[in-house]
Amino acid sequence: MTAFTPSNPLAYWMLALFALLSAGCSSTRDPGLYLSHFQLKDPIVSDFEVCESSGCRKISRLAYSEEEWQSIVNIFEPAPTTSAEERARLIIAIGAMETIIGSKNGTSADNMKNDRRVVTGPQLDCIAEAANTTVALILLDQEGLIKHHRIGYPQHRGFFQGRLPHNTASIFDNQTGAHYALDSWFYAGGEPPICVPVSVWKAGYDPHKETSSSD
Repeated sequence: MTAFTPSNPLAYWMLALFALLSAGCSSTRDPGLYLSHFQLKDPIVSDFEVCESSGCRKISRLAYSEEEWQSIVNIFEPAPTTSAEERARLIIAIGAMETIIGSKNGTSADNMKNDRRVVTGPQLDCIAEAANTTVALILLDQEGLIKHHRIGYPQHRGFFQGRLPHNTASIFDNQTGAHYALDSWFYAGGEPPICVPVSVWKAGYDPHKETSSSD
């Protein structure tokens, strides 16, 4: 399945920036609005869509089998008792979900960042990664596996900070209100994303250059 394709690649960044800036306060805006800008349907475990290419120019319509989804559920058993523990489980689950999806739509060879030197299949950029991680979070939330957080609207950095533009999925801690980035772009497909406070992420966090804890 192929999504709407602007003729100018810059249009993808403009579309992503519009999606990130057009829906009001990041603490209240619906993350599903970000998905709708890329024509991604509201996901359910048995029928969901993810980006299959950079800029979300191509979309895969997929489903988890019962066995596949149970493997994700198992990650949350026993249930996390703290927010920090839940974040640790979330990054494991998102990596596992990427592995399953990659086996279905050919994105398993997605490299870290935008490294295309040895790409043998589709390479995902941060626009696609932010969307796909948000889809994963929505599915986990729908199935009652997220109890200590709520899903945030994807975040943007770079445009107003004088850096290269970059996007990430995000979550809020229900107890403290702390806002965390869940960024899958920094590592290859199937590897756990980074999880750091959005304030740290917006300041230019890069796990390949930093030694601070990702909590």
